[in-house]
Amino acid sequence: MAGSTLRLRGPSGRAVTVRLPDAARVTSVAAEVRFAGGVYSRGFQIGPRGYHEFACREVLPATAAHRFPAAGREVLASATADGDTTVVSWLGPFHELLTVFSGPAPSRETLLALFSGLDLDDRPEGLRVRAAVGQVLERITLTVHGRGTVTIPGPETARQVLPKHRGAATPGGELWRLALPGRKGSPDARDYLFVLAGLRGAAEVQLSRDTGASTDELLDWVAGLDVAWAGH
Repeated sequence: MAGSTLRLRGPSGRAVTVRLPDAARVTSVAAEVRFAGGVYSRGFQIGPRGYHEFACREVLPATAAHRFPAAGREVLASATADGDTTVVSWLGPFHELLTVFSGPAPSRETLLALFSGLDLDDRPEGLRVRAAVGQVLERITLTVHGRGTVTIPGPETARQVLPKHRGAATPGGELWRLALPGRKGSPDARDYLFVLAGLRGAAEVQLSRDTGASTDELLDWVAGLDVAWAGH
């Protein structure tokens, strides 16, 4: 079956091409970025429009508290019933940038300063996020129907996910199979985390338990994935 190709942009603004070995549908694309420097450290999640509403309904139940303009768009803040957690999102034209505060709710001035201090550029292929401090993490996660999730670390941290020992050879690089906790020795491929690496990128793959594909089909699919960051 013919494959498909996705051309995305990571939070750093760098382009990444993901080649899938078949035409299985990508149902969601999300990203994560974290900045740190001095006493500052904050992580953000990136998802499509409606991401904030989904998170506050399905992940961390929270009710809209207030919304206001910031960084050229609108910011929405929602609070949990106990008031101990606040979910805040910048709503771009194509994506939403979400972050979470624990403890007392941040003031509007604090949130204005947070988002005003970011350089945001939202396009259909991805939201670029830059801050005054250094980026320490970047990754993109794809959910593929009937196959599983593919998590792609940024080029700077890709080597951190690779095992120390040599992996099995694939057409594009190497592949490792790592047993999930308590699943060592299982014959089921879905009880393993797969790590693949090529010349220009790496990925971690967790296979779906909701699939009609055979074990051999799933393994061939993993081995056929290819990730390539531009400039690497």
